[in-house]
Amino acid sequence: SVWNYANSNDDTATIERVASTVATSRLLAWPDHHALEHCDIGAAMCCSAVSRTDPVANDPNAEVCYVDIKASKRTARVRDGYSIYTQDQANDVYCEAFAWGTDGGSIQSALKGNALFQAGFANMLDGSVEQIPGAPLCGCLDRMPVVTNAKCTQVTSTDSTVNVTFNKSLGVFDSSLDLGTISTSDCGNIVDHYKALEGGEDTPESLYVAGRVVGATGCAEATTSFLSSKGLEFSATGTD
Repeated sequence: SVWNYANSNDDTATIERVASTVATSRLLAWPDHHALEHCDIGAAMCCSAVSRTDPVANDPNAEVCYVDIKASKRTARVRDGYSIYTQDQANDVYCEAFAWGTDGGSIQSALKGNALFQAGFANMLDGSVEQIPGAPLCGCLDRMPVVTNAKCTQVTSTDSTVNVTFNKSLGVFDSSLDLGTISTSDCGNIVDHYKALEGGEDTPESLYVAGRVVGATGCAEATTSFLSSKGLEFSATGTD
């Protein structure tokens, strides 16, 4: 991508224009891309490996535990494999996640395209570029690397309303969205945020999210579990 290796004033101007106008006033469509298909868990993440700005606008906030290449084989162009990273509790990458949960009718679900724009393209304006090898720059959570942390971004519209009408002659309901002001905020911890979307309960989905963003000291356990599923053992000897 031109974003990874060069500056493009035309593309930058386009993204800046969308960020300042359309992204705050209209629903942005969810892209038709293999890394973003079937996000059944209702969460996605973007991770960038480097910054092309000095000083760095988005400081590294996460450590990569491992990449399951089989999960993102269309991005990696490799059928199977994995990468295990040195686990020294030093942040080397920048990750940003967002969630809409399993309620397909929520305002967060309606605005997930806007959240993707914010976590992906808007951050590129700050210089965050280059995906982690073997993984997409942005993707459904199951296609992304397992990491220790991710900034939690929430895009919502608290003053939007849904108008529901009933067509008596046809016997059907119809609905329309009256979109209000779109706002972006930091939602703290992505694991806690997702659990709140699920009603504050431990569900299979919320536990899955906790297994993908594992916390500062969670890499060893996550990697051990992953390699165990392949009949292998993991030793963290030599790492701090």
